[in-house]
Amino acid sequence: MNRQALLPLVILLWGGLWACSVPVSMSTSARISAPGDQELKNGIYWYQKGCLRKAVDHLNAAHEMYCLADHPVGVARSLTSLGNVYRQAGDPENAGYFYDAAIAMARRCDDRQMVAQTLVNKVALLIDRDDRSAAEVLLEEARVLSQESGSVFAAVLNYQAVLMMKTQRNDQAALLLDQAESVATGNIRATLHYTRGRLLMQTGKASRARNFFEQALEMDRQAGFSRGMAADLFAMADSYESSGEYDAALSCLERSLKIYALLEDRQRVLAGLDHLEGLARTTGSDIRVTLHVINQWLAGEAVDAICR
Repeated sequence: MNRQALLPLVILLWGGLWACSVPVSMSTSARISAPGDQELKNGIYWYQKGCLRKAVDHLNAAHEMYCLADHPVGVARSLTSLGNVYRQAGDPENAGYFYDAAIAMARRCDDRQMVAQTLVNKVALLIDRDDRSAAEVLLEEARVLSQESGSVFAAVLNYQAVLMMKTQRNDQAALLLDQAESVATGNIRATLHYTRGRLLMQTGKASRARNFFEQALEMDRQAGFSRGMAADLFAMADSYESSGEYDAALSCLERSLKIYALLEDRQRVLAGLDHLEGLARTTGSDIRVTLHVINQWLAGEAVDAICR
């Protein structure tokens, strides 16, 4: 599994389904007011659980209801959310179409915060493609539109830190994260802890990095953010392995892959199994039961699979 690919993923997941007409920390407990809001709420719930097929059904329903009610802001919200789902599902082409449509609709709404949110969402896709110059352009516009406050601005700074890390400008990345933490509210804090951990790993400080991954994990547990927990545990496994603590690394990776298996994320599980088996050999551990249940879950045989 490409560990670096996890970084923009976790950032996206907390930044992707924010509302335009409510605070950007919108959660599944947000007030429902406009036609389509309930379906959007349901889509957010399943997206955070990692159940993309269920999420897309509800988000499509939200989009239809917003269109029927002629609610342009809601249309933009549903489009950018669908873009996030397609990106996470490994369909960058369709994700790009939805992001572009969301940005265009948000501009027509003349809602600066909504435009900033949709721009930030597309940045993750550009980072996936290693299109740093285009990502920087969108981030600069989003920075101005977000009026340098709140969670959208914190997400902008977080992505700028990620870009700095890609070119080994670690001191600048640390300063950006400091600034982001000073304005962040709500769930974006888990993302900032995760990014800080990756920065510390990049500079050879595995033990300190693990403290931030553990904080992100606890926040994601509290929020019920399954994919976030899986990514946090994967990063913790990396930090333990870097410190030569192979038993702890095995435990964290095992827990991470079990979550991905229950979410029926076959690609990520299969990408991590060889590494899991390698750690098992190093530690002399018997993981036959773990491999058995993972294969069961991937085959759709979980007793209470949350994504059904």
